Formats: sequence, C-alpha cells, structure tokens
Amino acid sequence: MGSKRSVFSRRHPLSSYEVMFAALFAILLLICAGLIALSWLAIKESGKASHETRGTFKIISGATYNLTLQDKHSVDFKILAFDLQQMIDEIFQSSNLKNEYKSSRVLQFENGSIRVLFDLFFAQWVSDENVKEELIQGIGANKSSELMIFHIDLNSVDITGNASIMCQPGSRPCADALQCVSTDLFCDGEINCPDGSDEDNKICATACDGRFLLTGSSGSFQAAHYPKLSTSTVVCQWIISVNQGLSIELSFDSFNIHYTDLLNIYEGVGSSKILRASLSEIDPGIIRIFSNQVTTTFLIESDENDYIGFRASYTTFNTNELNNYEKINCNFEDGFCFWAQDLNDDNEWERIQGSSFPPFTGPNFDHTFGNTSGFYVSTPTGPGGRRERVGLLSLPLSPSSNPVCLSFWYYMYGDNVYKLSINISSDDNLEKTVFQKEGNYGENWNYGQVTLNETVEFKVAFNAFKNQQLSDIALDDISLAYGICNESLYPEPTLVPTPPPELPTDCGGPFELWEPNTTFSSPDFPSSYPNQAFCVWILNAQKGKNIQLHFQEFDLENVEDVVEIRDGGEVDSLFLAVYTGSGPMKDVFSTTNRMIVLFITDTSLAGRGFKANFTTGYHLGIPEPCKEDEFQCENGECVPLENLCDRRPHCQDGSDEAHCVRLLNGTMSSNGLVQFRIQSIWHSACAENWTTQISNEVCQLLSLGNENSSTPTLSSGGGPFVKLTTAPSGGLILTPSEQCLQDYLMLLQCNHKSCGKKLVAQEVTPKIVGGTDAREGAWPWLVGLSYNGQVICGGSLVSSAWLVSAAHCVYGRNLDLSKWRAILGLHARSDLTSPHIEIQMIDQIVINPHYNKWTKDSDIVMMHLEFKVNFTDYIQPICLPEENQVFLPGRNCSIAGWGSLFYQGPIADILQEADVPLVSNEKCQQQMPEYNITQNMICAGYEEGGTDTCQGDSGGPLMCRENNRWFLVGVTSFGYQCAQPNRAGVYVSVSRFTQWIESFLRDSGF
Repeated sequence: MGSKRSVFSRRHPLSSYEVMFAALFAILLLICAGLIALSWLAIKESGKASHETRGTFKIISGATYNLTLQDKHSVDFKILAFDLQQMIDEIFQSSNLKNEYKSSRVLQFENGSIRVLFDLFFAQWVSDENVKEELIQGIGANKSSELMIFHIDLNSVDITGNASIMCQPGSRPCADALQCVSTDLFCDGEINCPDGSDEDNKICATACDGRFLLTGSSGSFQAAHYPKLSTSTVVCQWIISVNQGLSIELSFDSFNIHYTDLLNIYEGVGSSKILRASLSEIDPGIIRIFSNQVTTTFLIESDENDYIGFRASYTTFNTNELNNYEKINCNFEDGFCFWAQDLNDDNEWERIQGSSFPPFTGPNFDHTFGNTSGFYVSTPTGPGGRRERVGLLSLPLSPSSNPVCLSFWYYMYGDNVYKLSINISSDDNLEKTVFQKEGNYGENWNYGQVTLNETVEFKVAFNAFKNQQLSDIALDDISLAYGICNESLYPEPTLVPTPPPELPTDCGGPFELWEPNTTFSSPDFPSSYPNQAFCVWILNAQKGKNIQLHFQEFDLENVEDVVEIRDGGEVDSLFLAVYTGSGPMKDVFSTTNRMIVLFITDTSLAGRGFKANFTTGYHLGIPEPCKEDEFQCENGECVPLENLCDRRPHCQDGSDEAHCVRLLNGTMSSNGLVQFRIQSIWHSACAENWTTQISNEVCQLLSLGNENSSTPTLSSGGGPFVKLTTAPSGGLILTPSEQCLQDYLMLLQCNHKSCGKKLVAQEVTPKIVGGTDAREGAWPWLVGLSYNGQVICGGSLVSSAWLVSAAHCVYGRNLDLSKWRAILGLHARSDLTSPHIEIQMIDQIVINPHYNKWTKDSDIVMMHLEFKVNFTDYIQPICLPEENQVFLPGRNCSIAGWGSLFYQGPIADILQEADVPLVSNEKCQQQMPEYNITQNMICAGYEEGGTDTCQGDSGGPLMCRENNRWFLVGVTSFGYQCAQPNRAGVYVSVSRFTQWIESFLRDSGF
C-alpha cells in the first residue's frame, strides 16, 4: 500500500507585477465611477433646464392689434399664432441649433405694435444667449418665408429663460403662469384665469374656518375662533353657489359680532354682486337672498380679547313654490321674510327690537307682541340729511281671479313725519298708488288695509318718505287674506294737529329787540351752547337810523358753528357777514333800520358762545355824504367834482378814475356808443378825426381787447359831446364840444381779451363721477382751492387777479385768509412740485350779498389773488358770458374737478372731466323737489345718471364752448348725492352775475 503524504498551504509574497496590475485595476474602477457620476449629473442638469425657455419680440408691421387677439380661441389669434410658430420653426430648423430644436408655442399677444410672448422647446439644454443669437440672426437673414410679411424689431428680441409671467403691481399670475389677473378678482366667485386657478380652494380657503366655496343644497360656515394671522385686519370670504333657479336662506346658530367687526352679505358674485345686508352686533334673524349665488365677507378689526364671532348655516328654497300668502305674510320676527329692500331708493329699512332711538318719533315696542321682545321695521332712525324714499318690495305675485285683502300696521308719529304709500307695479311698467297717508297720526300703531284685484303678475311696494328732521315711519304684521277687505274693526286714524312753525324764543332773549333792550347772547352763555341750535334775533331801530352790532365776547366751534348777519329783518335780506371761531370780531353796520342775526350750530362740539349788543344812530359806520359839488370816493373821502375823470387820481383808492368811459346801448358788453364822463356828466364821443389808435385806447380803458370795428353813426339826440385826439406822449385828449361834425358819433366794437383758449391739450369729449382723467393743461383756468392744506373746492380764473367759486366753499372760512391757497395749473393733487403750477395766497374774499345758505340761491364768491398771475400754456382765464345770456337745454357742456369719484367715495388725485347736457329749470325743479330752483341757477345732467359733479367739485366750472372759446356758464353748487338718475346737478347761472363779476375786473384791470 502506498504511503500518505502530508500536504499544507504556504503564503508567498506578491510579485511586483501583481501589485502593479492590482493598482491599475483599482484606478480604472475609480475613474469609471467618477465618469458615471459626472454623466449622471450632466444628464440631470440637462434634463432640468433644457426642455423649455421663454422669449418675446415685437412685430412692427405686417399685423394689426385688435381685442380679439386677447382670446386664444378666436380665429384671429389662431391664424396669427400659426404663422408666427411657422416662422420660428423655419428659423431654428435652418440654424446651428436645428438638431436640438423641437418646437415653439405662441402664448399671448399684447398691445404696443404687437408684442408676442412664446415658448421654445429643445431636445437638450441650450443657453439662452445662444438661442437669442440664432433667433436674431435668422430674422435678420430672412430665413423664413413669413418674414416677407412680418417686420420684427430686432432690438425687441429677448429670451428670458423664465417660464413664469411677470405681473404688474396689483395683479398676480394664474397657476399656468400665462396670464395676470387683478388681485381683487381672486376668490370673488367668478373665474377669471383660463385655468380657473383664481378660485382654487387652496388659495381661497378662509382663515376663519378653512372653507371657501360651498356648493351643497345646505351647509354651514363659521368664524367662531379668532384667526391666527399677523395682519391687523382679517377678511374672510365665502361663496355659496347652488343650482340655478334656487334661492338661499341664511340663519345663524350663534351671532355675537363685536361692533368693530362687519359681516356683509351680497347677492351674486364677482363685480356684479349687490350688497343686501351689512351686519354687526345684533342677530339679524333669517336672511333670504333671491339668487342662487351669495358672497359673504367678514371683516375682523377687533382684537382677540373682544372677539366672539358667529356660526351660520344655509339651505335652499324655490320661490316658484311659494304662494302669494307665503310671499306677503310677515311679522319680522325671523327677519324680513320674503320682502326685499328696494335697490333704487335712497336708504334701507332697519329691523328693530324694542324702542327706537332717539325716542321722539318711532315706536317703543312692536305690534305683534306689544312689548319690547318683538321686532318691527323702521325707516333709518334719527334726522336725515335730506328727504329720502325708503322702499320695501315683495316678490312677484301671481294674478288671481278673486280679490285679496292686504293688511298691515303702520306707525307715523312726530311733527315732521311726511308720507307712507303703497304702490302696485307690473312688468309693463304700469304703477299705481293704492294707499297713501301723510302727516302725524299719533303715538300709536294704526291699522291699514287695501283690496287688491290684479289680473297680471304684480309686485307690492311699501314706500316711506322721510324728511330731514326726525320723521321715522315703522311697519309690522303685513298679511294677505282671501277676499275683499271687510269694514275695519279699528277706527280710521286722524291727523294730530301740527302747531304753526315759530321762530325760537329761548335763544338768550326775545327775538324782536329794541333799545334799550340791546344786549343778547347765545343760549346758556357763558356755558356751552346746545348742538343743533337755530336761533334768530331781529334788531330794530327807528326809521332813518341804522344799526351797529358789537360782539363783546365770541367763542364758537370754528367753521361748523356760525353767526350770520343780514341787512334787514328777513332771512333772505342782503348778506353782511358770517362769523365763526374765536373773537374779537369786527363791528357790523346795517344800511337799513333792521338787522337779523342767526345762530346755527351742528351736531357735535361747542364753544362758550357769544355775547353781543347793538346801538342805533344816523350813518353809523357810513361816511358822511359829500357836498353837491363833490364826489364821494369808495373809501368815503370827498374830492371836488371837477377832479372826477380828469385822468389824474385824487381819491386815495383811485375810484374817481375808475368808471370814466362806457359803451352805451350795445347788443353786448363789448360794443356800443362811446361815452366819457367829465365832471359827473356823460359826453358822447364824436366820430371826427377818429383813428384805430383811439379805438384801441378806449377798448383798453374798458379792460377789453383791441378794436374789432368802429362805425360812425348819426346822433339821435342832443349833447353834450366830446372830441378825442391822441396826445403826442400817448393817451387821449378830451375836448368837450356842443356838437359833432355832421352829427356823427362813434359806435365801437371791441374784442374780448384773450380767454377760454386751450393751449396744450387736444379737445376730448368723454361721455367727477362717471368722468375720465383729463390731460394736463386741458382746463387751464381751473384752480384748486386749498384750505388748511387740503384742496376742498375748485374755482375758475377769470382774470389775472380774480377767481370765481361757490360761496358755500368759503362760508365760515372767510375770516382767516392766511389758511387759503389758490393752486393754478394743478393737474394731480399729489404733485405740487410740477413746473406748471403756481401757488398763491388769497388776500380778499367777497361773498355775493344775495347769497342764502339755506335756499342755496346766489351761491357765488369772488376771490382775489395776492399777486397778478402770468398766463402760460397751463394757466389761462376763461371767458365770461354776456349778462343774462341764455344757454338752451340739451346743449352738451363740460365739467371738471378733483372731487369724489362716487358718493361718499374717495376724492380724485388726477383732474377728472366729463360732458353733461344742460337741463331746463322746469325739468330740474321736477327732479329736485326739495329745493327752489331759481333763475339764478342752471342745471345739467343725464336722466339715467352716471355722470355728475360730486363732493369736492364745488366751486368748479360748468363750461360751454362757443366759437372755439370756452365760457363759464355755471359754478358747481349742489345736488342730490352724486350722479343719481333723474337728479340733475345744480350750478350758479353765471350770466346772471356777469356785471357783478366784471365790476371787480374793471376796478383792478384785467
């Protein structure tokens, strides 16, 4: 047998070759791994940025922009987009990037020639610089047949490399980054982004409960917990949208909103939504909105410690399933039932529980329960600003073959209660009044009923008319019953006799004062006087005497509380002065033997009041009359009559040389027979030796332009006469004469001085409220009047030194002239550094003596600039109309100003302009029954409303153009709210005051 051999392993060291090969192998592995990593990163980077880039260029010619290019579905958009994509494809397919290029897509067109926004797609990453270079080269080399049609601005070509759109301030991009939409249009219930992203619940969900769009037939929303947001004001908004044909009913499981928070409920969505309820503090009961869409916004301004909030739920109902009785019957315990506020009236009914406030006219309890637990509806409580109509409308009611009885309870108590009526209307615009009551029916609920027998679909409207004073009207327990109304179980209410109006007798003394009872004061002086005071004192002197009024002490709330003094014993006597603020005050002198003093205060704040006394005498405060052979200067001094109109001033105020030439019996103020006054006697000018130079001298003395024409005319009467020659040193030499050569006198026509010319802006006629931004320099005579640093009114420049505005603008603000500034050449209120602007102080204010603040008659004032202004392209005077010139109704004229853009809205920064048609005074009186439209007023406005002056436009011009010149036809005075239908704006009729205005211009020169 063979022997076994023991075998075991032994380790041998690696040779140098083995070590070398192992090292090389490891290095190769590392290199491969690195290359793989780099390739992966490159591929990742390429995949990240190469697939798309964005660009833009401008088409100079070959295509015209129109609004249809905004619609991607329009034929115009598709055709132009196809042609441009073909052009871009052809350029890149023949470029150095033809292997990388895939396709293009036109996104949108913008105005400005046509700006094109497009996307480019490449198979692999290409730098934006390279893409731009190839596109520019291709366009420049005409590498597309489309470039025979389109001319592209090479300087406009840009590759942004950013696929997201850039939006202007106030806008934000849609989710597809292809369109910008106004921020206000996001989350408003209407889709404005093509992809609908502006209404996405992800961005619209409220901070109150995380919800936004509610679409079920019932649901709920809430703001029960204080939102945790950094902003000081939070707005939560919900959209309720249910099936078409349904309406929405809202109820509140809990409602305890802090008075600083506000819940608004709108009918509809988007920009067309209508505010139906604005709620705070008090639970409103059930609210029914007769629409399938509701917008609810909740404004939170309270802090977390005061916040409680609300919980609301909604259901749907169908108005077509309601019968007439369900639509009408209402005791207001759960809201307004199926009644709706009239959107075309002036105010809204209020749902009230318990006593109304203030407790002078409204009920103390409802009718249903007869205690303070029940509800009723009332016109807005408290005094109103002016007469208002407040309407409550039913849903459309079905006609019936049988009559029905409408019954209700009404409350009309107080000396100033006006009217309640019930109207029936149908779709054919027929309306009739079936019930009406006027006046005070006592401090109790009264029963009313009326039989209805309508054969077509109709609506019922309760209309309450409210006066300015406390005059609330309330309703409760409205119901409808089958059959005609039976004889009422309740007696017919009778009017409470109204005492005749009396002047107040408790205002510091009797209102008829005679010597020696000459001291009087405001109520409760020297303690604070009451608010809403209207006190009258009539001061009397013996016939032939006049009155001097002196204020011993004077302390009133500035501007808002005033003492007005008039020259006579009636409220419409000539205006003398208005005082406000703190004394001392100048003495006031009457020209007659009576003086009326009125004390009027507003609703807040008060001073100590005033204490006054008066004395009587002959010519008090009036200069002693001059002798028969003397002329009395305006400052009262006397000069010899022979010095009158001798071409050398002798009066310190120059008034002896102020009115020394006139044009007699002309058809206009700028033509007539030339007459000169020599020693108080008027002399007609002879035609002999007359020259153009003499004509120009006479016209300039009349503050008019140069001669237009001069015509000799036969004298129709006796002298005296005057012959005119020119002096060697200039001026005129007047030589009195007994007769003229061949009895010829001179009939002269002067041109007006340059006025009413626009030197900058193009004429515009847009269809202020409803106006448009005016171009700078469009109305160079329009002046902004600033008081205490705020532009509060407008004015019109009529000469180099005088402005015309509204008297009510300066009423109570005419004592301290240092607070006034006239801003000439103003365009934007926010830009007072414009080189076109000149700012001047006012050194004189003259209110027309016939101005009456209460009737608003003669609401016109003259304001004098501290220095004469230099006319520029942006500062020019407007022309004055002829005295009593008539401007016919229907004529389109223009208005301009910086007033509110809508009633109680923000004031305009840029000057607004608009056109309005003139309205006859008869029609204006019908549209403005609260006022007496006098011959000193002129009206303008559209029947449908929409365009008008508003708060802040007062004093500005109503302007009409004749023979390429603009004339000041009216001064903005007053109106009912702003731009309301059938409510014309009322202006001062300037032609009734032309002579009064020109008396200031003649005295100071143009």
